[in-house]
Amino acid sequence: MNQSKDLIKWLWPFFASFFVINFIGLMAISYYGKDALHLYFNRNFHNSFFSFFFKYYTDIATTYVLIGTLIYIILKSNWRNFIFLIWATLSGSLAGMLIKRTFFIHGHRPTYYFELKKIPLNLVDGVESQIPYTFPSGHTILGVILCFYLCMQTKNRILQILLCSLMGLVAIGRVYLSKHFVLDTIGGSLIGMLFVILGYYFIWQSPNPVLDRKIIKKF
Repeated sequence: MNQSKDLIKWLWPFFASFFVINFIGLMAISYYGKDALHLYFNRNFHNSFFSFFFKYYTDIATTYVLIGTLIYIILKSNWRNFIFLIWATLSGSLAGMLIKRTFFIHGHRPTYYFELKKIPLNLVDGVESQIPYTFPSGHTILGVILCFYLCMQTKNRILQILLCSLMGLVAIGRVYLSKHFVLDTIGGSLIGMLFVILGYYFIWQSPNPVLDRKIIKKF
C-alpha cells in the first residue's frame, strides 16, 4: 500500500463531485429558499418511474452495499480496510444521531412539516412518513463514506465518477421521498466527509503492519 499518496490528486473525482453537488444544492436553497425548493422539486419531478426507483434505491445503495462490502472485506481483505470502514460508518452515524437528537429534536421531516402548514406533497406509496429528526440525513452520511471508500479501491476515473453520481442519487432520493430537505443532505454529506478524512489520516495511513494482515487467513 502506498501510504504517501496525495489524497486530493488520488481521489479528485470524489472531491470535485462532492463540491459540485453540494454547491448546486446551496445555490438552489439560496435561490428558492428551503420550503420553496422542496415544493418545486416535489411538484415537478414526481412520476411513477422515479417513485419506484427511489423507493428502494436509497436503502440498497447504503445499507445493503455496506453489508456486502463488509462481507467482501472480511473474506478477501485486511484489517485496515475493515477498521477504516467500520470506524467511519459508526462514528459518522453516531455523530449524525447525536446532532439530530440534541440540536434538532424539533426539526420536522418534510412530510410533517408541510402537513402542519396544510400544504399537500406528492408522496410515494409504501414509504413510511416520519416526523422528527430531519437534520442531518443519515443515509447521505453513509453514502459519502461508502463512495469515498469504494473510490479508493479503483484507479479507474470513469468508475470513480460513476460512484460519485450514485452517491448524489442517494441525496436526491432522500429529498424525492420527502424524508429530508436539501439542506439535510448537505449537512449529512459534510459529516460523512469529516469522518472519512479523519479515518484516512488516522487509520488508512497508519504505519501499523498489523492492519495489513488478512482477516481470514488461508491455510
